[in-house]
Amino acid sequence: MQDIAKMCGVSVASVSYVLNDKKDSRITEATKQKILQIANLYMYRSNPYARSLATGEIHNILFFYGENDFPLYQAEVLRFINHLSTHLRPYKYNITIAPNNMIAKYNYVDAIITYRVDKETFMKLGELNFIPLISVDCLIEDNLFFEINNSFKSLNSNEFTYFSLPYLDDKTITSLKERFDVRFIVDFKSLEEEVTKLDKPLIVFNSSLHHYLDVLNVEHQFYDVDKTKKFEAIIETLNLAINREESTKHQYFID
Repeated sequence: MQDIAKMCGVSVASVSYVLNDKKDSRITEATKQKILQIANLYMYRSNPYARSLATGEIHNILFFYGENDFPLYQAEVLRFINHLSTHLRPYKYNITIAPNNMIAKYNYVDAIITYRVDKETFMKLGELNFIPLISVDCLIEDNLFFEINNSFKSLNSNEFTYFSLPYLDDKTITSLKERFDVRFIVDFKSLEEEVTKLDKPLIVFNSSLHHYLDVLNVEHQFYDVDKTKKFEAIIETLNLAINREESTKHQYFID
């Protein structure tokens, strides 16, 4: 606590008040935020249970995903969770799904992985949770956080039409629209309409869309990102973030 107090320019008592979440102190919100950020950076845990997680074999990871009612989108999220849990299990990471996707403070988790959220939601989670926060499929562009996105570098933007399930992040949507003739499929009606408009060969970005179009006998190609590399990047960033290891690389682009 003394090191944290020194770096924040406050007393040890003030640090103790904040880390033990005492409500009767007169510490400003800005000072509380600074103390929590420094404590997070140096992996300080005031709660014995959380501290044992930090030093033991099991780490609890919260999974928070962007919501959408389209069944094919929901299927894609479930597919991602299945792959994520399979890849993380050998490293003794335990996955918990955020209840009702509430933007809240989550106690007793070591890190949060977000999937296809918008940047505003990501930042709100960061303001409430002073633990590692890792973004998947959202452009954050802030070196305080790790992010993992698809690069799509191998694709030819002029020869094809691309179908994608919706993203919630405006920067990601804009980036894809600038590079490709991309159609975001938000429901079955829009899928049917876009199929009738096709005048170029079709490439599909998502597994659930790919399988559904197969059932409909719609001719297309499936762009399958290297899942192994993507999940290896998630594991790498989790290890770096939880162990508070320095890294000059915060953006990972997977093709």
